[in-house]
Amino acid sequence: MEKLKPFEALLEPDTRWANLVLVDRSTGQFRPIGLEDHYQALSLIKLSAATPEDVQSQFNTALMLGVYAWLYYPLHQIAELKAYSTVEMALRHRFPETKGSFKRRFEQAVKCGVINDHGFSHVTANDASSIEYSEKLPWLVSELRNDLAHGSATLHPDSLFTLRNCAEIVNQLFREVK
Repeated sequence: MEKLKPFEALLEPDTRWANLVLVDRSTGQFRPIGLEDHYQALSLIKLSAATPEDVQSQFNTALMLGVYAWLYYPLHQIAELKAYSTVEMALRHRFPETKGSFKRRFEQAVKCGVINDHGFSHVTANDASSIEYSEKLPWLVSELRNDLAHGSATLHPDSLFTLRNCAEIVNQLFREVK
């Protein structure tokens, strides 16, 4: 059960971080993840400069919630929910004419080719079907978002993947012109 942290411990890392480790690049040894490691990983997640300012602002809130999860681990849930709501906001900006649900707008973005597998760093895109992964996302992301939005005890190990994935969705919606 989650509890209110004692005032004296507010700025101490959540004890659940002690169970997560990484490989130290300088020594090759496992070591606990530190706040600086956590912050660095989150700070690498960037939105395209073409993204509307209000979407960028909301996504920065999701990133900061991810940072503060260092102090209180369940904030990962809130960071993920904020990231999903930012994707929805971005879809409303990009497809204002599409009425209906988050899922419907997301399906429209995939159907018209705005979102495809080439835009995801963790997917090896199949040139024969560049939407094999992407066409599953409208259902999956809306289910994950709804799970969190409607009172879930789901607690993922870290919000980093979700935040990165959401940024890659938004970046496909607002590609920078070079």
